[in-house]
Amino acid sequence: MVISGMNVTFRHYPFQYFLDSMNHLGISSIELWAGEPHMYVYRNALSNIRSIRKEIKSRDMNIVCYTPEQCVYPYNIAALDSQWRKESINYFIENLYAALELETNMMLITSGIGDFSVSKEESWKFASDSIFQLSKIAEKEGVNLALEPLTKFESNLITDSRGLKRMIEEINSPSLKGMIDTVAMQLAGETPNDYFSILPELCHFHLVDGDSQSDAHLALDDGVLNWREYLTSLHTHGYQGTCTLEIMGSNYYQNPQDAVMKSVQKVRELNI
Repeated sequence: MVISGMNVTFRHYPFQYFLDSMNHLGISSIELWAGEPHMYVYRNALSNIRSIRKEIKSRDMNIVCYTPEQCVYPYNIAALDSQWRKESINYFIENLYAALELETNMMLITSGIGDFSVSKEESWKFASDSIFQLSKIAEKEGVNLALEPLTKFESNLITDSRGLKRMIEEINSPSLKGMIDTVAMQLAGETPNDYFSILPELCHFHLVDGDSQSDAHLALDDGVLNWREYLTSLHTHGYQGTCTLEIMGSNYYQNPQDAVMKSVQKVRELNI
């Protein structure tokens, strides 16, 4: 089982500290959260992006997934406002080319959230059109788009495997693939088997614990999710991708290395 670390847990430390921590823990695969203060596409000039790439390569690491911040920053590909929606699409296009500059071929996207003043179907069309535009560029550039369902607290569009399947079939692009976030999955009352039963391929996996009541992304065994069973299911289905520890929250930001270390140890104990 390939485990990757994510710098979102280290958001209050320098990026170099995150990389050094991953080295210390023996983790060579990372998911790059593209948010301040580490990496923001509209602040990090090309020279800075190349400097980040050099830092990563000097440690013999690789970026398995590039994840632009999209739940906090003011970007929403399903927005009712057409100008805001256009700016949001452009934001992801800029990030796609940043991902290429960083030599990774996977970028994470979500459906955004629909305006509550219109029907879900109208918002779905906005999201679908936006994702279609992004997928055409991704196809041209050889990038896979990992489409992540959000929790019901974060979106009213894609929040489960059925919504994910519908969007993938609607876009019908080889660049658009499904992924799992264990918190969103559990809140939707699903398991990995539900995803594997209806999707031809899963390209990525966010491994975190949760409290089954909120969108909290906890370190392993700090919550109530059956994450060990999830990993067993991935193994049974022959999943070949990476599992990212997307640990977030104020309880972890002061000592992120310890939170990641304890979770990594628990996964390694499984010998999967």
